[in-house]
Amino acid sequence: MLRVFTRKSFWLYLVIVVLVLSIFSFAQFGPSSTSKIKGLKVALVNEDQGPNGKVIKEKLQDAFDKSDAPIKWVSRSSLHSAKKGMENKDYYAAVIIPENFTEQLTTLQTVNPQAAGIELWVNQGMNAQAATAVQTIFAKVSTKLTATISNQTLQVADAHHLKLTPAQAKVLTQPIDTEIHLINKVGTHSAGGNAPVLLTMLVWLGGLISSLLMWRTFKKMGNDSLSLRLTVGQTLAGLVLSFTQALTLLTVVSGMMNLHVPNTWNLIWALTFSAFVYYLIQTAVLDWLGFKGWPIVILIWFFGSPLLPYPPEMLNHFFRYWIHSWVPVRFGMETIKDVLYFGAKADLWTMASILGYIGLGALIFVLGAGWWQGRKNLKSI
Repeated sequence: MLRVFTRKSFWLYLVIVVLVLSIFSFAQFGPSSTSKIKGLKVALVNEDQGPNGKVIKEKLQDAFDKSDAPIKWVSRSSLHSAKKGMENKDYYAAVIIPENFTEQLTTLQTVNPQAAGIELWVNQGMNAQAATAVQTIFAKVSTKLTATISNQTLQVADAHHLKLTPAQAKVLTQPIDTEIHLINKVGTHSAGGNAPVLLTMLVWLGGLISSLLMWRTFKKMGNDSLSLRLTVGQTLAGLVLSFTQALTLLTVVSGMMNLHVPNTWNLIWALTFSAFVYYLIQTAVLDWLGFKGWPIVILIWFFGSPLLPYPPEMLNHFFRYWIHSWVPVRFGMETIKDVLYFGAKADLWTMASILGYIGLGALIFVLGAGWWQGRKNLKSI
């Protein structure tokens, strides 16, 4: 019984198991264990012409002036330009100092004091984690600013021996009021804004299963070989399966789970297109390398899917530039996200075009495999 430990194959399998588990563990736990909130782009608009608006803007900029700060300010001229940038997925949020900010602050020493307002516009649909992080970070900054202004006002009142009225004392406890607005809302039953991530993972999984089944089916039809005619059929079958996947997912998430879908046909198109590209990628690997190439597909899945919930700024250098920048599931997710949360108006065509070029390359490889194997079969006759 113990003779198995003397076999080289046992130790080889042991090394393989350790290696595979190490790679998959790194792929699954690496992004979460190394992620850090850093450099989230937030638009900063000062519409106030008075001195206090300028002071607050400078304090906000000074609070995040380090290279590894969680927020990276981008100065904009107006709320309109900031909102346009959020619609284009340029900014995770926008902080607006309104035009009457100084005027409201000066009322703190009058009989009718008013809290000065600052607006925080959160681009909720751009990324769920970033939206939550920005709100948490700005809440802390707002608390510090409030304490600073409150202390300065009390010091001035004390220096001039002024007595505060009950109304003034009440406002001074919260001299700055932050008004939060959500833009590109994720809606209800959207898995906390992660619906695009989950849908992308499901269509990739659908492509994984359907490509393997169709590959085996068409190989049997060709007597363990392929031809150009068979790979054309393989492609058409994948298109039908991709459309079926899209309808199935839409029925489940919208009809049964009540996911808010702004435009049904746009989502069907996005899901079908993404699923078909994933099918072609996986089919190309199988047609050229056979079942031996399937681990490549699995590796792309295991390394790509854990990155999808994170904004790229939160990922370390390896995951951001060596995986997230090119992995196909990222472009499919952005396409679906645009349809669900941005009204198909942000970077839909950019992401869809990149995904389309990837799919076109995979299609050429699929048809090329059929042509090559068919040519070999003719020579062998």
